Amino acid sequence: MRKSAHGALALILALSILLAACGGSLGNARGGKPRETAAASLPGPTVRPSADPTRGAAPTAGRETPGVEPSATAAPRRTSTAVQGDDPIAPTPAEARPTATPTSEPPTATPTSEPPTPTPTRARPKATPTRVPPMPTPSRARSWLHNTVLLGMYGRGWGIAPILGRLGMFDSVGDMARDVDRYEARMRPWVGGKRIVPEIHLIYAMATPCGGGGDCLSYLDDTGQDIVHDYILPAQRRGWLVFLDTQLGRSDPVTQVKRMIAKGYLKYDNVEVAIDPEFHVVEPGQTRPGIPIGTVEASQVNAVQKLLDDYVRREHLPHRKVVIVHQFGDANVNDGAPFMIQHKKSVRTYPNVDLVIVADGFGPPYSKVFKYDRMTDPKVYPRIRYRGIKLFPPGPYILPDHTDQPMLTMKQVFGFAVVPGGIRVQHPPDVVIIT
Repeated sequence: MRKSAHGALALILALSILLAACGGSLGNARGGKPRETAAASLPGPTVRPSADPTRGAAPTAGRETPGVEPSATAAPRRTSTAVQGDDPIAPTPAEARPTATPTSEPPTATPTSEPPTPTPTRARPKATPTRVPPMPTPSRARSWLHNTVLLGMYGRGWGIAPILGRLGMFDSVGDMARDVDRYEARMRPWVGGKRIVPEIHLIYAMATPCGGGGDCLSYLDDTGQDIVHDYILPAQRRGWLVFLDTQLGRSDPVTQVKRMIAKGYLKYDNVEVAIDPEFHVVEPGQTRPGIPIGTVEASQVNAVQKLLDDYVRREHLPHRKVVIVHQFGDANVNDGAPFMIQHKKSVRTYPNVDLVIVADGFGPPYSKVFKYDRMTDPKVYPRIRYRGIKLFPPGPYILPDHTDQPMLTMKQVFGFAVVPGGIRVQHPPDVVIIT
């Protein structure tokens, strides 16, 4: 009996120990709250109860943040903003709640039943296309004749053969200046406020009797004259021009101008060119220039202008070159004298050259004005913009029958007074040359 009691007591004690050891599991089986375990803190899939108690639990793929107990009402982890693809975005372990991983592109707006109205923006002004400039070219040179009248003194040079022209009566540029002042004072009332610029008009290439060969010309620089230091530079210091006049002989206009360029004279901005067709030797066997009277072709005048136009552009000279062509015989006069510019209506103009037709020849006022008006008539010769006239005053070295009889007054020269016979200058000259 005692042995049975001791056995029963031992059995009860063993059962108590067993119950104590297994109490947690049994409690869980009875519906009590489960204990926290290390496994509960490990990340892994968790079954969440549905927010709706009437529906079964919906498993959600994803990972919980370590150490944070998921809420019983948490919804599946999808952001309200649609992203590319349908996979849910997993939070990083450092975040307390699941958030969208930043992407390089902005999120796309959730589609609605109507497309959103774009926010109006101010229209940008249309850019004005920039004009690409052409290849660099020098701009057109300025004209010496703009608002200007040239007053020239003609001749072979200082103190040389006064019978050939007024320059021979002067010893220097200063001596010439005193004579210029007297003529300028007579001109001033009639030039309409234009400036008056003096010019030294040199017979640079003088026609001589032709021998067996050569061009029948005597060049001033071959006679010991220093063209640059005796004429060009002194004129330049005073703001004057210098014209190198060629009487052509057996040569031609282009050859003569090329010589002037080769000598370096035309690189000076104040040096210009004059062509005198009267002494051009054009007849076979002709030995005396001027007998018969010579002529030039309009094409030769154009060729000289083209040569100088290119030269001014190439040398970047600030002023156009002036080209004077003397004449006293013209198709629009037709008085028996040769037409000294053949096919004159085909004379052209060039951007960097100012062509001047100068009415040459001595005679009574009516004859001079009539010829001047006819030879420079813009209706007949519309390309002629500038015109000039030569005056032949009497002098101690001038033959009486080689002068104007009488010489025009400056009032008549510029068209403010008629000459005997009732005509007047229709277009005032841009150049007046005293011979």
